[in-house]
Amino acid sequence: MISILIVDDHHLVGEGTKEMLEGEEKFCVHYVASALEVLDMDTIYDLYIVDIHMPDLSGIELAKKLLKRNNDLKIILYTGLHNQKSLSLFTQVGISGVISKTATKSELITLINTVLSGYTFVPLSIFKHKKQKRTNTYTLGLTEKDLTILKYVSDGLSNKEIAKKLFLADRSVEYHLSKIYKNLNVKKREEAVVEAFRLNLLDLNEKGDKQK
Repeated sequence: MISILIVDDHHLVGEGTKEMLEGEEKFCVHYVASALEVLDMDTIYDLYIVDIHMPDLSGIELAKKLLKRNNDLKIILYTGLHNQKSLSLFTQVGISGVISKTATKSELITLINTVLSGYTFVPLSIFKHKKQKRTNTYTLGLTEKDLTILKYVSDGLSNKEIAKKLFLADRSVEYHLSKIYKNLNVKKREEAVVEAFRLNLLDLNEKGDKQK
């Protein structure tokens, strides 16, 4: 079995990625939400998948500290950055791979297998300085309120907390979530958040909030 540790302060994304990789029989996947917690661990994993943006310690700083202890560790950065200069810095540090949070399951698994084979790997699509075509939210049938609820779900809020923030009935929030699940072709909250990140829906919603 290949042991993998996912480090991401965004709970739903971390759990969603863990569940996605656990579908592969050869992977034994663990998840923690704190970079500092990783530094207190005695266990050494075959592979680390680390979010670059974390409040207690950035992914790049965590990678530096881990690699200082053991420069043979395999570390993949989970990031939304597409800047070639930044990617060059990551590889200089000793990181084995970089992948976008919008990557598909097959892309992530391909990267994992490549890194475990001893290669440093960055998908060509990240190096291309072209903006990815963003999904039109209206083609998914999601309204502005749907996206707002989805954003709150990604922040870890419960249905009751979302209802209170939006002055809605609990049942109304449940209705919107059922619609979101159906339109994103998912079955639960964690899957919805992962799919939303992949499709840049949360990013679009944040831009809409800033423009108000």
